[in-house]
Amino acid sequence: MTNTSILYKFITFLLIFTVLFSINSIQIFAETETSQIQNAENSTETTTEAPSVVKNYAEEGKELPLNSRAAILIDANTGTVLYEKNAHEKLYPASITKVLTGYIACSEGNLDDTLTVSQTAYDGMGEGGSSIGLVPGEQVNFRDGMYGVMLESANEVCMAIAEHMSGTVEAFVEKMNETAAAIGCTESHFANPHGFHDDNHYTTCYDMALITKQAITNEDFNQIWGTISYQIPATNMNVTRYLNNKDKMIAPTSEYYYPDLLGGKTGFTDEAGNTLVSYAERNGASLISVVMKADGYNNSYTDSANLLDYGFSVYNERSTIFKASDYSSTANVIQTYKDKTYELGTVGIGAASDVDMALPEFMTADKITVKTNVDENLTAPVSINDIVGSIDIYYEDTLLDSVDAIATTEAPALSDKELAKRELKDNLQKYVMIPLMVLIILFIIFIIVVLIQTVINQITGKNKRKKKHKKRRKGAPNRKPNAVKRRPPNKKRSPSKKRRPKTTDN
Repeated sequence: MTNTSILYKFITFLLIFTVLFSINSIQIFAETETSQIQNAENSTETTTEAPSVVKNYAEEGKELPLNSRAAILIDANTGTVLYEKNAHEKLYPASITKVLTGYIACSEGNLDDTLTVSQTAYDGMGEGGSSIGLVPGEQVNFRDGMYGVMLESANEVCMAIAEHMSGTVEAFVEKMNETAAAIGCTESHFANPHGFHDDNHYTTCYDMALITKQAITNEDFNQIWGTISYQIPATNMNVTRYLNNKDKMIAPTSEYYYPDLLGGKTGFTDEAGNTLVSYAERNGASLISVVMKADGYNNSYTDSANLLDYGFSVYNERSTIFKASDYSSTANVIQTYKDKTYELGTVGIGAASDVDMALPEFMTADKITVKTNVDENLTAPVSINDIVGSIDIYYEDTLLDSVDAIATTEAPALSDKELAKRELKDNLQKYVMIPLMVLIILFIIFIIVVLIQTVINQITGKNKRKKKHKKRRKGAPNRKPNAVKRRPPNKKRSPSKKRRPKTTDN
């Protein structure tokens, strides 16, 4: 047998073996896949997620067609919840984390400072994380950097801000958790300033709504996250940068444009899905919506628009819920002199302005109450229109708004001479009048006691005489007194009885 023949047979055998092995493999893999499908069909557990919990506070029982796993809609002024779906389920927030980072930066940082990107900040932005292309050693204005964070979701700028403000990222993250807790968040934990995935970095729709409600109270934050586009001037290492807001609901040219939107922040990671925070205002009503774990950015926009539209539809027209002319109160006025406090009377208290607000239909006027926050004692001088405190307007336990409490009358301060007279008068009362009054009172008490004693004695004396008289009558026998026998008139003496003649002695 030649070598060629042997080689031919070997190749033929190899081809036959390969074909047979391939056919068997296909059958095995097909059987495995079929088995998996059958097992999935026979399985009673179709999802690992808990059933959805939906609450509609405006129209009980009505559910909105939302794709997002969790969502919430609140009143931006009062925090009143209008609609929620799994609002307390802990989920990954992705880049909506930057709402908290941006708020801390705007409220506690100096926006005129210069940020320097360190190697640590650059390395810590996460592989594949969003950025505006800053490199180690590059310097950028703090305010410009904030536009990079809120418009383009720049992770490296978040890291640079954290290091600049707190020294280390870890210290800034600690500040994030402390700030969230102070706002009222109880279901969140943040592990970084940008939201790049970390198993220990989570929050809820409800907590994110609270954070956003607090964030929009800062004017710088509101201006920055509501900007459509921005230009960062050339830096020491790069040319001019042109930024565009990633939130398509704020861009007029987008199919998802929402005209009433004042600000928003997007987020996405594979683990978090699409997340979105939105803030809008219409006809006096201000709303915040949060959606988390949406399946695609288009669903996050659609869900947010549905929430906001529904929210605005259940609001009454803007009206006056508090009239300043209907409110009046008073407060004491004091002044201190030589460590002594003197009362100078009272001043009238009024409200500085009315409160106009649009309220949801389910909030009725009869549950609105007013609470005055003014010191019990105001220090003179007090002039008309001086702000002396605040007047809070509540719906049940929810604070709707506050207005300044102002003085409607005045209370001028007394001069030292007048206060010295007050002091002298007080001393006279203390050292003369008071002892004199005590003596007078004691004298009156003495007189009263004497009078009482006299009355008692009189009553007691009469009783004694009565008792003595009764005792005498009780001791004498009950008999008639001796009768005096008298001779009846014109009755002659009995002859048997002769008067003996009187004899005289010679």
